[in-house]
Order: sequence, then structure tokens, then C-alpha cells
Amino acid sequence: MKKKISIFSICILSLSLFGCTARQNAAMPKKAQPIGGVESSAYGTENVQRIKITDDNTSIRRSCANDAPVIQRTSKGNSYDVVSKVQDWYAVKLPDNSIGFIPTEQGKAVVVDDKKPQATPDNTATAPQGSTTGGAAQGTNIPKTPSAQTNSSTLSSGEQQMIKMVNDARAQNNLPALKVDTQLCNVARIKAQDMIDNNYFSHSSPKYGSPFDMMKSFGIKYVAAGENIAGNQSVQNAENALMNSPGHRKNILNPDFTHIGIGIRQGGPYSNMFSQMFISRPQ
Repeated sequence: MKKKISIFSICILSLSLFGCTARQNAAMPKKAQPIGGVESSAYGTENVQRIKITDDNTSIRRSCANDAPVIQRTSKGNSYDVVSKVQDWYAVKLPDNSIGFIPTEQGKAVVVDDKKPQATPDNTATAPQGSTTGGAAQGTNIPKTPSAQTNSSTLSSGEQQMIKMVNDARAQNNLPALKVDTQLCNVARIKAQDMIDNNYFSHSSPKYGSPFDMMKSFGIKYVAAGENIAGNQSVQNAENALMNSPGHRKNILNPDFTHIGIGIRQGGPYSNMFSQMFISRPQ
């Protein structure tokens, strides 16, 4: 005579088996993650502080309207400090301290080098009040970039290789080569090492904030900026992965960028950490 198995018994058996499986899974050691590659990109613009006139006989108007009275006319190449941007107009400060308005399509944002001496290794800079520091306390002292720490002769072979690969890709797309900014290279190196030291992979550093906060804290001036970060075993594989990703490729081939900084540091879960920093610094 066959024994009848109740539904209740089946449920108890199923729960017991599930519990056993769960305990076995919990007890099993986690497999080590394979060394591969990861990438991420960021892009941002700075508030325009100065423009250079791009058209001859440009009208500076009393208000931001095409039919507003013309205060004066200006020539191509003249520069003006920008007070604010109102829709498609720049409000600029005129020599007599009055305010005039210029259409944005007739003014190109530029960076003015203030020629201030670079900080020494012992100097510190305080994060600007009101700035976003991605978790860093407002007013926290951040080490300045030593001016003599990085120059073209101190770039590692891997950094030189990556810069060449970036500029080769730009040449293949009829874009001008990016100039190496040695101060920006040093900031990129600090970022790559920071990701290793603090065990994270992100554009937002717990110490320095966003790449844009970081650049400004280290005295880097720009109109637009971008950052590509990667973790990989080799320069070749890292650059290939970046070029095969739309966001990273866009930074590498951005026609507006003028300068580049590369930082490569050995360590972390992917063998090497890479930081590519790009800036637009038209004069």
C-alpha cells in the first residue's frame, strides 16, 4: 500500500532544502573578480568670465535685444569681461564701467592667464567658499600642484604612449593635436593615485570632489573640461576600451579641447589606474 505524502510535508521538505542551499551558498567563499577593465567619462563647462569678439564691427547694445540702441561698435579680437549671460547674450563690462550686451555667437569664451607664480610643494590652497567638493569639507586645505613636479621629461613611457595614441586618433579625424599641460598631468596623476589609495572608481573623489572642483582647486583654468578614467592591465587595452565607448571617444575627439594631462599609476584591482584630463583653454 503506497503512503500518501501530504502537501504540508512537501512544503516542509522544500523549505528544508532551500535552507540547506542558502546555508551552503553563504558558506561558499566569493570568487575573486577577474582583472579586466572599467571606464567612465565626465564633461563640464565653466562659467564664462571673458570673451573675445569674433566678428568685425560688432554692435554692443544697451539691452539684450536686436532692436536695442547701439552703445558702441567694437572690432574683431577685442576682449571683454563677462558680468553674466542672459539667454543668448553676454552682458559685458565696458571701459567706462557701464554694461553692454553682445550676442553669444559674436563672442568666443577665452581663458586669461593671470601669470601668477605656481605654488611650491609646501603651499596649500583652500577650496572656494560655496564650491561643491563632493564630500570634502568646505574650506578644507587641499595640496597645491608643485609647479616643477611634472614636465615633459618626467612623463612615464606609458603616459607618453597614451598621449601619442590620443593625438593619433585626433589626427585620423582631422583634429589638431592636444598640447601636453604639465600641471594638468600632475593633477591627473594625483587623481589616479587617489583612486588606488582610497579604493574607489569614480569621477567624484572623497578628498577632491569632482574633476572640475579638483582642477580649479589646483589652479587649472579652463572654459570646458573633461575626464576619462579607466582601470586596465595595459595602456593599449585601456585606450582601445576608451575609444570603443561613445562618451570617452567624445572627450578624446572633442574639437574644442586644446590641452591634455595624463596620469597613470600602478595598483588597484585592475593593475593600473588611468586618468585622462582634457581642457579647453583658448586665448
